Amino acid sequence: MAASSSLRGSTKETILDAVDVLMARYGFRKMSMEDVAREAGVSKRTIYMYFRSKEDVGLSSIGRVVENVERELEQISSSSKPAEERLRDCLTRRVMGRVEQVEAYAHSLDELFELVRPAYMARRAQYFDRERNLIASVLRDGGVDPAKATQVAGSLLLATNAFLPYSLTVKELGSPALISQRLASMIDVLIDGAFATGNKP
Repeated sequence: MAASSSLRGSTKETILDAVDVLMARYGFRKMSMEDVAREAGVSKRTIYMYFRSKEDVGLSSIGRVVENVERELEQISSSSKPAEERLRDCLTRRVMGRVEQVEAYAHSLDELFELVRPAYMARRAQYFDRERNLIASVLRDGGVDPAKATQVAGSLLLATNAFLPYSLTVKELGSPALISQRLASMIDVLIDGAFATGNKP
């Protein structure tokens, strides 16, 4: 049973890997399910065992990026580093983890989001809830009033959302190096404000 489950997971990952390659090559709009099947080395029927539609494939590709970043955030938040350092690392990886994973097909993101945005927005609330809870736990470790930690964490996410590939067009975001530089400056301000605000009576 475990082997069968592992094989299913492996096939799904192979399909999503193929999607990433094709988005880099053609863009999401021009990519067809036939292209995905050919690139993944599976039948179209196999793809439809895992994904309902092309939109579902696109959403799952985005979801995989988010889940990879969440795993990073979980590791950072539970590390033994000081809370301020963990907070800085979490906010940085929250953005740069996404940017780095989509860099190869960044030019395709605008059209991907144009086509899947309504369905993505429904899922995004769940993604952000989990990230907010992780950030709030780091803030509490840093001495932020537990009653304020979740609200402060939500504000930090809203601020860093400005740098996410899903919020601005690729042209507006700029290169990963430029994003990293601008993000670091913003995080300095955010961290100072987070601990000051969270510790006010």
